[in-house]
Amino acid sequence: MKLKKLLALAYMLVATLFLFTTTAHAQSVDEIIKRGKILVAIDTTDAPYGEINAQMKPDGFDVALAQNMADALGVKLEIVPVTIPNRIPFLLTNRADVILSTLAVTAQRAQQIMYTNPYSSQKLQIIAAKTRKISSPADLKGLKVGVIRGGIADAPLTAVAPQGTNIVRLDDVAGCVQALVSGQVDAIAEGMLIPGQINAAQGGDKDEAKFDLYQSHFAMGVRHGSFDLLQWINTYIYTIKLDGTLAKLHEKYLHLPMPKDLPTF
Repeated sequence: MKLKKLLALAYMLVATLFLFTTTAHAQSVDEIIKRGKILVAIDTTDAPYGEINAQMKPDGFDVALAQNMADALGVKLEIVPVTIPNRIPFLLTNRADVILSTLAVTAQRAQQIMYTNPYSSQKLQIIAAKTRKISSPADLKGLKVGVIRGGIADAPLTAVAPQGTNIVRLDDVAGCVQALVSGQVDAIAEGMLIPGQINAAQGGDKDEAKFDLYQSHFAMGVRHGSFDLLQWINTYIYTIKLDGTLAKLHEKYLHLPMPKDLPTF
């Protein structure tokens, strides 16, 4: 009886391990096509990359790119709403097949996921009111500087901020912008599109970029081991660069030409 119980227990353990490895298995292109849809993680609070439009539907550069990618695969697009802090956890727990959400390339993140070739880039800058005198990191001393917690600007800001800088970590872009506009912080570390967006919303010309902090490149992310999917997406990015689709999306949503210096891995 003891032997039978031990054998039964061993069988259950093997079955559990098999189930775990199956559910955690990297998503392949064939599996996505068979399922009929691709699950893409996008932050819809980060305009103009991702937002909810007047018709209460997801919109923006990343959303349009995700839809075009789904069309190229011949499947439906299912957007998985995420925030900047939970993008990678959603991918690693199989709630999304791909991250397409201003995911900047870093060596630290590459320990958790595999990056595709970049499809866009953006300068990160220190942004503040025109009346505030800031021209270098030394001028941040004694100021409150907002940054997205765990976002791409967090580490470079922390690295250059002098002792005495009060770094205020917030949840998202909207939180950073609101903190700056309301005076909760003196400056923010954010993307180069933000000053124009703030000034347009406020109906004035009050805020500006003070100095460049970091040049980031945005790529999609897939789970480790998803080489089939990674290869397909890299091929897809190559084709939309070649036929002008990517350039048109940059111009339509970001009002910028497609970056000429996008690297490949």
